[in-house]
Amino acid sequence: MIRTFLYSLSFLISLSAITTQAQVKDSIRKPAADTIARKVAPARDTTHKLVAKPLPVKDSSYTTTSGGLRIGLDISRFALKFFQPYRTDITIQADAQLNKRLFAALETGFNRTSHSDTNYTYKGSGAFVTVGVDYDFLKKREAGEKNMVYGGIRYGFAHNTYEVPAYNIHSSYWDSNLNGTYPKTSVSAHWIELVFGLRVEVLKNFFLGWGVREKIMVSNSASKEFPPIVIPGFGSGTKKSQFDMTYTVSYYFPLYKIKIPVPKGPAKK
Repeated sequence: MIRTFLYSLSFLISLSAITTQAQVKDSIRKPAADTIARKVAPARDTTHKLVAKPLPVKDSSYTTTSGGLRIGLDISRFALKFFQPYRTDITIQADAQLNKRLFAALETGFNRTSHSDTNYTYKGSGAFVTVGVDYDFLKKREAGEKNMVYGGIRYGFAHNTYEVPAYNIHSSYWDSNLNGTYPKTSVSAHWIELVFGLRVEVLKNFFLGWGVREKIMVSNSASKEFPPIVIPGFGSGTKKSQFDMTYTVSYYFPLYKIKIPVPKGPAKK
């Protein structure tokens, strides 16, 4: 019986050993199979490369140039005194560049008029200001060029005080003289100007300018019986429109920077 027990135990041990060996062989075969499968896996397709989308091309680029204030004196007002010696005028002009084409414009000045003859004595003085914009028509060769051929529009305002201390009007019909005075009176006037002119840089930041303008009166509070001889900045006190010419010398003060668009040329092949 003991012999039978020993035979049975030996049979069970042998069967257990065979089963364990089979499991070890299976575990060894699986990694090998996985390795072979990975080795024979199809290679990635490297023929199709990622291509970056082209960036949009801007239509224009910008360049920076100096902007500033140009201040000048209208010297034609001094020449005017030779033709009308009874009046004294001073006019100062200024403009500042806003962008490539537009300029803000300002003018201010004063007038003093003193006239006396056998008929009357006249005294008057006042000041004026005009504001507006100029548009530069000149095509620039360089971004920093400051020469101009321009047209513009202005709004003008003047305040004037005048009086006639004495007048002597002779009546040929009655063969008599009418004497009297006209008291000091303050008046104001409003008008519009259409402007055309040019400015040329003759030396660095030094300009000469010439212009013509048509002034159109909008309103004038002066009396029709005794209108002023001169309305500062406008001209004759009895006219509804006035043609004028200016000749200026000015200096340019670079104070700030402005961006000016520069169109791109065709791409080089």
